[in-house]
Amino acid sequence: MAVTFPEGFLASATTAGIKPSGKPDLCLIALSPGAPDPARQGAAIVLTRNAVVGAPVLVARRVRAAMLSGRGPAPRAVLINSGNSNAATGDRGLRDAQETAALAAARLGVPPEAVLPSSTGVIGRPLPVGKIAEAIPSLVGALARGPEADAAAARAIMTTDLVPKSARASVDLAGHRVRIGAIAKGSGMIAPRLDSAFGPPSPQATMLAFITTDAAVDAPTLQRLIEPACAASFNRISVDNHPSCSDTVAVLASGMARGPGGGPVPPIRPGTPEAEALAAALAGVCQDLAEQVVRDGEGATRTFRVTVRGAATDAAAEAMARQVVDSPLVKCAIHGRDPNWGRIVTAAGNAGHPFDPAEASLTIGPVEVYRAGVPIPAALTDPALAQAMASARVELALTVGRGPGASWMIGCDLSAGYVSINADYTT
Repeated sequence: MAVTFPEGFLASATTAGIKPSGKPDLCLIALSPGAPDPARQGAAIVLTRNAVVGAPVLVARRVRAAMLSGRGPAPRAVLINSGNSNAATGDRGLRDAQETAALAAARLGVPPEAVLPSSTGVIGRPLPVGKIAEAIPSLVGALARGPEADAAAARAIMTTDLVPKSARASVDLAGHRVRIGAIAKGSGMIAPRLDSAFGPPSPQATMLAFITTDAAVDAPTLQRLIEPACAASFNRISVDNHPSCSDTVAVLASGMARGPGGGPVPPIRPGTPEAEALAAALAGVCQDLAEQVVRDGEGATRTFRVTVRGAATDAAAEAMARQVVDSPLVKCAIHGRDPNWGRIVTAAGNAGHPFDPAEASLTIGPVEVYRAGVPIPAALTDPALAQAMASARVELALTVGRGPGASWMIGCDLSAGYVSINADYTT
């Protein structure tokens, strides 16, 4: 089970006819009718920082602002379509996103603003509202809990994904067992730069993640818990260095966890051990999903992790790691099992944060291949190096000095398959 693993959640999926393939393309995740008083429920929303965004992102920004200010409710459901991103569709796209959410809300018996729309797919085409409207009654009627509902939901949000993605976790909070479930999609157009609701917006195939929990936690607290989790997971992956216009992480909390005696779980307060434990569990789920996305990167045959240490700051280390992960030359070397230390080191040196090569070293797997500005010739013929380059995940560890800064990124190789998928992609 995934999104219906926590108490109080239902899911369903159907084929509305949005995708030409005829595959499932509409999904609904909702709190069950028996969910308690809204005071025990919460939500959190983290969105793309791309300057060009889809209409559902505009709606989500408004919903989030109202929710966090107390002017609006936390969402009780998420309506997700695949095959059409409803982006670059102007005012019509905004109306369409609001209309489809309102149609689902009416069937669920909740206010229109309590349903969050989300879309992924081809950019620039009007959303087929008629098809979605026709499918919503059966979609709501099919809401259920269990592995079949979860699997259907995970498949309905896929676009170029080869496999569905899900994760779950449990954590004990003050004697109560709290559950977390999640689904995600993403394969191409992956380099999320997810925002913060508490900071100014800054511009940057889509990465979507939908997370449920039966913890009792209000929206501001949940927002502050999920943002660091996203920063340490989704924001640390890249398939093609192309942030989407629709990247979204949405979390719904039902407040329906129960203790051994059947009593309700106490509300989680900021700064408490319970909040820290929930934050850690959310981070684990996000990291699991993020790695699944990279493994399913378009055309990917292996992944690689770049760890940078010794930089002046963590931000400098992250910039270097990102430059390495996003380098087409490095990605091709990973694909070809070539321990091309020169591409790796020079990519890091191009990140805008100078370092002294005389203090740098690079290790691939267990083998140090570069030290003090020069390669180590004997290392390049070490069988352990060939084995490391042939592994499903290649580990690169770059030290650039003696500073306190450290960070990491995860990416995937660049294959002919990626080129083929995107050369043939429809517009």
